[in-house]
Amino acid sequence: MTAIIELNKLSVQFHQKGRLITAVKDATLHVEKGDIYGVIGYSGAGKSTLVRTINLLQKPTTGQIVVNGETIFDSEHPVKFTGQRLREFRQKIGMIFQHFNLLSEKTVFDNVGFALQHTQIEDKNGKKRYLTKAEKKEKVAHLLELVDLAELSDKYPAQLSGGQKQRVAIARALANDPEILISDEGTSALDPKTTNQILDLLKSLHEKLGITIILITHEMQVVKEIANKVAVMQNGVIIEQNSLIDIFAQPQEALTKQFIETTSSVNRFIAGLSKTELLAQLAEDEELIHLDYSGSELADPVISDITKKFDVTTNIFYGNVELLQGQPFGSLVLTIKGTVTQRNEAKAYLAERQLKFTVLGPIGKAVQ
Repeated sequence: MTAIIELNKLSVQFHQKGRLITAVKDATLHVEKGDIYGVIGYSGAGKSTLVRTINLLQKPTTGQIVVNGETIFDSEHPVKFTGQRLREFRQKIGMIFQHFNLLSEKTVFDNVGFALQHTQIEDKNGKKRYLTKAEKKEKVAHLLELVDLAELSDKYPAQLSGGQKQRVAIARALANDPEILISDEGTSALDPKTTNQILDLLKSLHEKLGITIILITHEMQVVKEIANKVAVMQNGVIIEQNSLIDIFAQPQEALTKQFIETTSSVNRFIAGLSKTELLAQLAEDEELIHLDYSGSELADPVISDITKKFDVTTNIFYGNVELLQGQPFGSLVLTIKGTVTQRNEAKAYLAERQLKFTVLGPIGKAVQ
């Protein structure tokens, strides 16, 4: 599939207090139409700077930007992309921010309508004209219905919750029918429940409108809930990028693994075992195993198989299954009890089935 956004070997540098700062270094990112692409990294990683180059809110130093097949920046072959051409281009890229950026003196209705004040459409003769007052009113009413805020159209931002304010911001970002929506830490100021509601809304809009979403965040749980692709940034560099499923199944970089661990209850469970007196020690013929599995593997009775085939005893301490992009992922923490030969044969069977597992050892030693 052809990319709707191509950032090729992009670097962004600027001077600060006499020092040359490289905020983004040689970054390449291709986003296909219909993607929900999560760009994750800690504060200062360069993710916001990178993504703001898409609509030239941040001008790159070197590299190339192609959006919808049109080159809007090329350091090797300079492109004139300014004035009215740039303004019209930016209208097709909606943006939402962490702190909503609403106009406090305007109602919900007028905040959304504000985005339409310079909107033009073509008439039957191909001439451009501004929207009429009636057309604006109809458009805003539709947008507020889309984000479930129709009943609050006459309220002011001070009368709204954080989630409602973000819904207004999303409606405003959609006012000019953008093909691309950029969320720059759009859920960071929200509590977990409201965050999930906003993510559900974004998923719904993605399905209804077919819009491409770029999601900037420092929270892997947000990416896990909504994205189909992920790029991990560190010190201005994209250190890893892949599909969501491949990132979670086979993370390559230490930082990626750290982010994934923040969403995993199995790691907290394993760490907590060291504080459990009941499990402080295992017998000499027992081992603690952490097993990950996905997809069709979930349907296979693997634990039952090794019990029958190798005459080992198993005891499951933890089990969890969740969905990523509709594909099930699961984790088990269990003990395998038997002779050395029996345990080795059982583990060899797991490896033969290409199941990802880690031998943690006796609990008392494994989780210190």
